[in-house]
Amino acid sequence: MKSKVLMSAVLIGASTIAMAQKPVDSNPSSLEVQVNLTGDNGTVVAPMLKYRYFVSNNLAIRFGFGLNSGTTTNNYTENGDGTGAVGEEEIKFSSWQLMPGVEYHFAGTDKLSPYLGLAVGFGGGKNEETWTNFDGTGYANGVNASIDAPFSLFGLGLLAGADFYFAENFFIGAEMGFLVENETTKESTTTVSFGGTTTTVKSPEAKQSSMGFSETAALRLGWRF
Repeated sequence: MKSKVLMSAVLIGASTIAMAQKPVDSNPSSLEVQVNLTGDNGTVVAPMLKYRYFVSNNLAIRFGFGLNSGTTTNNYTENGDGTGAVGEEEIKFSSWQLMPGVEYHFAGTDKLSPYLGLAVGFGGGKNEETWTNFDGTGYANGVNASIDAPFSLFGLGLLAGADFYFAENFFIGAEMGFLVENETTKESTTTVSFGGTTTTVKSPEAKQSSMGFSETAALRLGWRF
């Protein structure tokens, strides 16, 4: 009896995959989640949500929203052999990004929908550091500091990707692109306390640019409705 139930489930699943096709006009919207992987112990970072509205079977308007954050703590011992008192450096970062754009989908196959796209990205975030008995190079008794560095982002991406419909209205996909990004570090503040004296230093705004192909290990899972 159990074997018959299992066989029925397998056959239903196989027939669902076999019958799955790309939706058309009756399903103009799609919603997907993309999760990027760091590759370090399977840590998951940078979840992103993306909504698309298909103006036609070939043309879609997209809107993405991404978040990223993390904390790293480094410890520094008083002695080179790892003994004695311990100093600490805590590094935190957080960022958000909005990414509107458009996609053009090619004919592909009944289940595969390849596309090219253009997206504009803008956002911001903050880098923060807290030092306890640490001077930037190693253990330093009584030296404490905090660094606050907000930043903003602006970028442009030429994209190429594909959706594969493995079940009715459900797809998995991959995407890569050539990205141009500008990052502006706003005026940052560094506050250092030592021996009862506190000093605050302001650093001026700084800008940097980068460009290149971006291909991040990711899982894209979407629903067309």
